[in-house]
Amino acid sequence: MSSSAALLFLIRHLRRGFAARIAMSATDRAKTLRTLIGMLNDASEVVIKEWEAEERGPINTTPEQTRLASPAMFEARRIISGACGMFLDITQEPTTRLTEVANSFFLSRALHIAAKAKIADVLSNVDENEGLLVDIIAMKVGINAQKLTRVLRTLCTIHIFREVKPYHFAHSPTSRVMIDNEYLRCWLLLHAMEIYSATDKLFDLLFDPVKTNSYNPRESAWQEATGDNLLPYEYLEQHVERPDGSVGPRPQLDIWSHAMVGVGRASAAAMYADYPWEALGCGTLVDVGGGVGGTCLDLSRKFPNLRLVVQDRLETIRKAETIWMHEYPEAIQTGRVRLVAHDFFAPQPIRDADVYFLRYVLHDWPDDECVAILAHLREAMKPDSMVLVADHVIHPTAGSAYLKSAPSPLPPNYGSAHQFENTHDLAMMATHNAMERTPEMLEAVAVRAGLHVIKIWECRGGIGVTELRRDVA
Repeated sequence: MSSSAALLFLIRHLRRGFAARIAMSATDRAKTLRTLIGMLNDASEVVIKEWEAEERGPINTTPEQTRLASPAMFEARRIISGACGMFLDITQEPTTRLTEVANSFFLSRALHIAAKAKIADVLSNVDENEGLLVDIIAMKVGINAQKLTRVLRTLCTIHIFREVKPYHFAHSPTSRVMIDNEYLRCWLLLHAMEIYSATDKLFDLLFDPVKTNSYNPRESAWQEATGDNLLPYEYLEQHVERPDGSVGPRPQLDIWSHAMVGVGRASAAAMYADYPWEALGCGTLVDVGGGVGGTCLDLSRKFPNLRLVVQDRLETIRKAETIWMHEYPEAIQTGRVRLVAHDFFAPQPIRDADVYFLRYVLHDWPDDECVAILAHLREAMKPDSMVLVADHVIHPTAGSAYLKSAPSPLPPNYGSAHQFENTHDLAMMATHNAMERTPEMLEAVAVRAGLHVIKIWECRGGIGVTELRRDVA
């Protein structure tokens, strides 16, 4: 395309953007902006009052990133986030906005680089007014100083790190949470590896006339990116020659393992606080696909009357035995907690349990596989048993009868306040050919297995706990 043709193309599309913007009258735009400003002001006052209460109260030694927000603070934060996102959409020139979104993957790549280089740790003891010269940072992390400057400035632009004076960098409130936080660092790096490569392959896969209609978990963008037909856990556990010359699972497995602990901790506090676990009394809970039993380890300590069974593949259960005998041996020795090897695609051996718990399981599988998993649980359930599904819940932008709607003029799902659930849904598509689900989508899957959605507990940590019950005979 010639330069003159390109200019005409840009002008034409700028005009289209302007036409789209004026489709909403100036009066309507002004009314919406004023409403958003009022919402921002009211929500900000809630946040400020909470901050003031924290300062007046006893010193809280819990790290900010793991502290559970009060319900009022949680609601205020998502109103602020949603309102700011809508504010930008209304006021920003459309072509500029679309261009920024199209290039936003460079923001994530800059963060990946900072995480891999452990920039947060390098800046941990730096005077926040003076900063650290980029040449020194570059020498410590092994990146060219001029190129590192550009990476850090990209992050500073979105308030992750600060350039306090030319070429001198220091922490921002956001970047400080990364200091000496290996679990968070691995969670960030997780998205820099095969998942990132899979998103590139997702582009072509979705436009392939055959593959676009496949929900085979071995025909996802992950397989396209890795060049084989292994599922993610099979690929990570595959024995290869490691950098030190030893033979063992891929080095990425260590990052994934730490990342899963990190993301689990981030959402666990809200899940424990916002679902009424104490109502289970001395019932039996089977943690299906429970890994090494991290959730049950917490539940066993918080609710000492609860009986627990952790189920996972044999290799994982062997690891779990070591962890439990170190962390909480009496729970195993008394029989209150059992560790059982089980494939959730096989019939459920623990029958008549009060609760069958699936945390971060169904989102890893397409619908047919989820029906198979749930059907085995349905067969094992007694009439008053229930299945609890803990996953991210997709709140449709048009709203859901199962979920709380945001105040107008925000979209019912609070808009950008919940964008992570949608981007994580795309990550599930890329890595597993699977998905995060709306309540309605989960209900459709449950019905095929003879179950129904009864209620959803929306937790403050980004996940929901959905109760499923058997069909009434």
